[in-house]
Amino acid sequence: MQRCLILAVTLAVSHFSCIAYSQQGRAANLPESRQQWRIIYVGGANIGYVHNAVETVSRDGKQVVVNTQTSVVDATLSRRPRNQVVRSESQSRITIQTEETVDGDVLAYRYQVQHPPLLKTDKRGRVVDGQLRIQSDTNGRVADLTRDFPIDVKGPAYADRMLLQNPLKANESRVITTFDPRSAQADTIRFEAREFENVLLQDGTEKRLLHVVVSHSTAPNQLFHEFLDEAGHSWKTTVPSQDMVVYTTSRVSAIKLFGDAINP
Repeated sequence: MQRCLILAVTLAVSHFSCIAYSQQGRAANLPESRQQWRIIYVGGANIGYVHNAVETVSRDGKQVVVNTQTSVVDATLSRRPRNQVVRSESQSRITIQTEETVDGDVLAYRYQVQHPPLLKTDKRGRVVDGQLRIQSDTNGRVADLTRDFPIDVKGPAYADRMLLQNPLKANESRVITTFDPRSAQADTIRFEAREFENVLLQDGTEKRLLHVVVSHSTAPNQLFHEFLDEAGHSWKTTVPSQDMVVYTTSRVSAIKLFGDAINP
């Protein structure tokens, strides 16, 4: 059960790193650094958190956008007393990182899953002359792979920035293709916006948000329901098939059940 849940959360974290709606229009402005903390509930129990950080750094005189998504999950929380602080060796950590140009071209990526003692995966890829060179280590099994990188596919940080510059409107549909670090493939994402509705948030308040149904070509049987404000920011995500709800919150609230949490 725990392994299946970790795999489900891994898919969800990949989704969070690729919430994108448009990669068309004017050239992107230089992105500002930003952070987001999200808290994960499964079956009504808080089982973990997600931290996203985007920053622009200078390397060899060029601007590189580093987008890092880190999640910490402990499935045993659903079987523990409510709000008990957990210091458990069963905690799993999932890290997804991309390095992109300001224009959204993918330079490199890293995908890590640490779920002792069942699973340890570390995949690193770099785009060189139109090819993606991947080095992977899964439970000690090392492999190298080279494949053509999809033409005109942008990275998740760029696509996310386009969402903020051009938010989705009610009853609007968009289809975009972005890079999925989890599968190291192009992911075609379809967005079907519905209407604005009153949405209950983690703190018990309600907020008027746009309901958007999202599907991915890399996981066609999984539907995500995003609830966005008029500026394009996500406040709540639900995954009905996994009984999962994810809220945007503060750092303090996100990690309160993980007393030994290390800053990503």
